[in-house]
This record gives sequence, structure tokens and C-alpha cells, in this order.
Amino acid sequence: MEKQKSMSVYRYAILWAVLIGNIIGPIDGSMINVVLPTLSDAFSVPMSVVQWVPVVNLTVVSATMLLFGKIGDAVGYRKPFLWGLWLFCAASFMAGFAPSITLLIILRALQGLGASMIMSVVFAIITAVFSPDELGRAMGINIFTVSLGLVIGPLLAGLLTNYLSWRWVFFVDGIVALIGIFLTAKYIPNFKGTVAKVDYLGAALFFLFSSTLLLFVSLFSTHGFSPFNQALLTVSVLALILFIYLEQVNPHALVNLKLFRNRSFSFGLIASFFTFVSQFMMTFVLPFHLQRLLGYPPHISGLIVTVFPVMSMFSSLLSQFVNAKVSDNILCFISSVISALGIVALAFSGSDSSFLLVTFALVIYGFGTGLFQSINSKSVMVTLPDRYLGIGSAMLSMIRNMGMALGVAFGSLTLYSFVPHTILGQSTFSISDGLLFLRGLRYTYLLSAGASVLAALSSLLATSEAVE
Repeated sequence: MEKQKSMSVYRYAILWAVLIGNIIGPIDGSMINVVLPTLSDAFSVPMSVVQWVPVVNLTVVSATMLLFGKIGDAVGYRKPFLWGLWLFCAASFMAGFAPSITLLIILRALQGLGASMIMSVVFAIITAVFSPDELGRAMGINIFTVSLGLVIGPLLAGLLTNYLSWRWVFFVDGIVALIGIFLTAKYIPNFKGTVAKVDYLGAALFFLFSSTLLLFVSLFSTHGFSPFNQALLTVSVLALILFIYLEQVNPHALVNLKLFRNRSFSFGLIASFFTFVSQFMMTFVLPFHLQRLLGYPPHISGLIVTVFPVMSMFSSLLSQFVNAKVSDNILCFISSVISALGIVALAFSGSDSSFLLVTFALVIYGFGTGLFQSINSKSVMVTLPDRYLGIGSAMLSMIRNMGMALGVAFGSLTLYSFVPHTILGQSTFSISDGLLFLRGLRYTYLLSAGASVLAALSSLLATSEAVE
């Protein structure tokens, strides 16, 4: 009773401690994307090698998140969160001193392992600390800080690279992690574990399934159905089939498949997946649109890209007031439709689009996605009993990361299907090349908008019954 009272009194201190740890992911990811060309020059390697700096990180995060979510349920959420901060901090400072691209990629994998520990229990800690009445507000603040990280990251990376060195991108990662360690040790309580055993075999099979799948989609746009890619896909499918079979017969399964009988949980996850597929398809082609087609220099296009996360910050805080009048699934449906309309506006902007038109489209998209994410997070987590909070949190974070990876893969595949690599490498276009490029952009944007529509339909199917 005393512990619950303490958590109630300090719940916002706990929340901010969690959010400092959780903001590491968006800051790190958005900074890394900015410095990839600099890394290519610094290590004298092609972009085909440098792309593994973000890919290996995202793969490790997605493949291990369920394991750490289950460990959180077993030993308490504070431990994996703190372990992850320490590992991320150490790997970040070592990455800042990396003498080769190979070592940097290995250290990015270690960063991913630490980030996975952190992200796997974020939603569980927030759900455990806040009452259902306050959970929407807490989730809105969480989305606000994630959006803030997406805004800060590119701007900070540009300043650090221009005035100091790309190595400071990783040093900043480490400094933020150190702050998170201090706040976690001071404010986050020792949650009691609620499960007895961890299904390590199931975790290994899920790691095999997700890692081979993400490697397959990452390589497909450049290698197609090569023999190696066919082998990756085969291993992924077999691992998934075996994973599902064993989870049904194992009394200590990594994932209780009965959770998916709850439509609020299952369709909420599906909606979140399609939302992040849509977002990362759009954000993958947006820089090409701004720089290659509209002719904006990189620093201006970087500022334009920050429009939608800035708008998401404010709409995520607004969501709690709207949610008081509109149910979760209807609000998620409406917000996904708004996001789709913003992307459609981008799709039908031409090569002579004005700055205001593109900015207006991104404002619409950012408003919709900010509303969606906080309410979707709440609706997925609120129906779960305490013993499933860790794995539920991990599944929500994992499905979003899978959506990110597949969004980039589908975006690149669609764009490259209509626009030859030789055209994409040009800084200026002839009239015929520009029209071909515009057609590829439009198909990619429309596919992205279609994913938002699927998120809207999935949200509409969600209900609010609790899991027993």
C-alpha cells in the first residue's frame, strides 16, 4: 500500500524519468540518418555499407524486444530499463571513438540491444504507475517527447557535424543515457515480477524469425529474390511456424496467444503497425521530393521535415481533451483518415509545389498522427492485466519498429520500381526524368496513404473489452 501511494505521489517524476530514457530512440535514429553521408566520407565506404549502421540497430531492437518485455514481467520493469541505459551509454561512447565502419556497425548492434531493453518496458511502467483516467494524458506526454526527439535529432546532428564532429552524435547519445540512469535510479521504483519463467526457446525462434525477415526486406530492393534472400525468407517462415506452434503448447509461453482474442489489443497493434509503415514510407521519400524535385538545399529540407513532428507534439497533448468526448477506436479512425489526407495532398503536389502547400500537407499529417499514437497506445495497454504489461509493452514497441523497417523497405522498393537508380543519383532532372521521378513519388505516397487507411479500418474494428 505504501509503495502504491509513493508511486501515486511521484508518478510524474517517474514518467519524466521514463521519458528521458525513451527519448533516446527518436533522437538517436533521427541524428544517425542525417550523418550517414558524413560517415560514408569519413570511412571512405559506399552508402550500401553505411546503410547497415541504422539497419543493424533496428533489426536487433525488433528481434529482442519481446524477450526483454517478458524478462520485465519476470524481474520487474526497472531492471531491464536500467540495464538497457547502462549498455546503451557504454556502446554510445565506444561508438564515438570507433576507428572503422565495421566496429561502428557492431557497436550499433549493442546500442540496439540496450535500446530494446529500454523500449520494451516503457509502456508497461507508464501503465503500472497511472490510473486508467490519467493514462491517456501520460501517453500523450510520451508521444510529445518522442516527437520532440524527432525534431531535436536532425537539427542537433547538423550542428554537431558542422561545428564539431560526427563522433559527437554518439557522445550526445551517451550523455542523454547518463541522465536517464541518474533519474531512473532516483525515481523509478522496483516493480515486483509477476511471472515465474521466461521462454528462452520462444525468444530465440522469434529472434530468428524477425531478424531474417528484416534482413530479407532490407536486401530485397537491391538483390531481389537472390538465392541468399530466398534462404532468409524460408528460414523466417519456418521459424514463425515453429514459434506459433510452441507458443500454443508451452505453459510459460513468451507470448500468450489468447491475448489476441481481445480485439482492442489485436486490432490496436495492427493499426499501429500500418501507421508506422505509412509514416516511414512517407519520410523515406520526402527528402527526395524536397531536394531532388523542389530543389531545396539539405538544411532547408531538414527544417521542413520537422513540421510534422512539431505538429504531432501539440496534437498529442490535445488528444486527451478530444478523447473525453470521442471513444478510442473512433478517434483513432478519424486521426488515421486525417493522416491519409495529408499524404494524398503530398502525392498530388507537382514539381512546382509551393513551400506553403508542402508545409500544409505535413501539418495535416502531423496533426493526425499525433492524435492517433497517444490514444492507440492507451487503448492497447489499458485492457491488459498487470501480469501481461511487460510483454504487451514490448509487443507494442516491437510492432512499431517492424512497421518502421518495412515502411522504409516498401518505400524504397516502390520508388526504385518506377525510378531508375541513375535518375535518383542526379542532383537536377531533365523534363522527362522529372516526370518519371514525380510518378514514382506519387505511387509511393499513395501506397503510404493506403497504409493509413488500413490503420483507420483496423482502429474501427477495435473494441474495449479487457483481457482476463
